[in-house]
Amino acid sequence: MRRWIALLALLALAACGSSENGSDPTATATPAPTVTLAPSATATRPAPTAIPPTAEPTQTGPTATPGDDYTPLEGHTLGPEDAALTVVMYGDFQCEPCARYARDLEVLRSRYPDAMRLIWRHLPDTRAHDKAALALQASEAAAAQGQFWPMHDQLFTHQAEWRELAPDAFRAVLSGYAATVGLDVARFDAELDAGDYAPLIDAALEDAAALELVGAPTLLFNGIPYSGRDDLFGFEEEVRLALLRPRQFAAAPPLTIDPAGPLRATIATEKGDIVIDLFPRDAPVTVNNFVFLARNGWYDGNTFYYVLPGYFAQTGDPSGTGRGGPGYTIPGEHDNGLTFDRAGLVAMAHPPGTPDGAGSEFFITLAPLAPPEEWNGQYTIFGVVVEGLDVVQSLAPRNANDPINFPNPPPGDRVIGVTITGDGGP
Repeated sequence: MRRWIALLALLALAACGSSENGSDPTATATPAPTVTLAPSATATRPAPTAIPPTAEPTQTGPTATPGDDYTPLEGHTLGPEDAALTVVMYGDFQCEPCARYARDLEVLRSRYPDAMRLIWRHLPDTRAHDKAALALQASEAAAAQGQFWPMHDQLFTHQAEWRELAPDAFRAVLSGYAATVGLDVARFDAELDAGDYAPLIDAALEDAAALELVGAPTLLFNGIPYSGRDDLFGFEEEVRLALLRPRQFAAAPPLTIDPAGPLRATIATEKGDIVIDLFPRDAPVTVNNFVFLARNGWYDGNTFYYVLPGYFAQTGDPSGTGRGGPGYTIPGEHDNGLTFDRAGLVAMAHPPGTPDGAGSEFFITLAPLAPPEEWNGQYTIFGVVVEGLDVVQSLAPRNANDPINFPNPPPGDRVIGVTITGDGGP
């Protein structure tokens, strides 16, 4: 059993991601909004990946376009132009996964109305779906009357009712949908029957071919093809990471602490205070990094997103995903002679096999960690809890990154703020 728990713990540490882009490391960071995850996932979380470089929101598909004369089809857009995350969905109204994607993206947009922009582009599979072309034309006929999104919603909401109909029967249903969304039905019928929007079918297929898209649904997140979990849980992680990027830093901070001076950190949480004596002599780079982030408000509002009773409690990622870092990584200081031999030790988290991959996430042990070879010399210990270990032990058990084995987790106990005292530089 303890071996299984150890494996879970190592997987949690492996979820620590990092990003290579951010802002000035000397600037004061502005805390991002606190968000609460409501997962609806039914799949196993894939291995985490590093946060991709920040990309400007785009409507032009992947960052590498096919040629100077290439112009993508204009999409249908919802949300602010300055949103932190722009999601482009290439979809087919008769495609079943597309209906699920559309539903999840709408849920996500309702949760983050100011942070997310959604762009729809057609990618009909006319060989496999006998009504994909007709549905596309119906949506464009609705768009001509300013009602693309209501028709989009109508088609996907009722997809199960029409996807097995014969095309002629579906055509009759479309007139009813037009009436439901408030269109001028006579105009809608006339334009649809005249084939006014039929040329868009080939244009959409050419657009997708130029971008080497193989089928629907395809998502682009800030211009980068999405390859993560294809569910609401995975999509929401990307929004949270996008919200984090403006807070990140361009480089690790310079060493400003006095390695000889005593340093203490007080982590104020919803459950009480956790007081930590830091070890600047044993881990000067790590302590300096922790102090820098704490004084810039990086940890304010974070949750303890992974808490395994009897093992450890982990925090330090404002996105709450376990993949968010400060925009840089720091060298490991694992070989400082300290071992995971007791409760209350404070250490940096990073993916196994990346000794220089720590950024901002840290964990506090709730017991000696075993087997020793998987911990000692693998993660940098940089402090010890001297007051408030009972607070750490009272934190709500949680694993926000594993909705299968840990369904419906509690919100997670929050860090209110971190105060640094002692001879620790400016």
